[in-house]
Amino acid sequence: MAESAIISIDYSNGKDNTVLIVGKKRPNQVIEVVNAFQGEEAIELWEKLTIKKEKKND
Repeated sequence: MAESAIISIDYSNGKDNTVLIVGKKRPNQVIEVVNAFQGEEAIELWEKLTIKKEKKND
């Protein structure tokens, strides 16, 4: 079984009105919205998901 997560963010209305929406989709099915976050929480999640972490060379 294959399933995709779809994440979308809208920060056009300012920091406090930022909205992050999480959806999921399986083949041959419509997208299902499973969660939404607003404000600082939305921004923090977006950064966790999109900012690449540097690898440590030990």
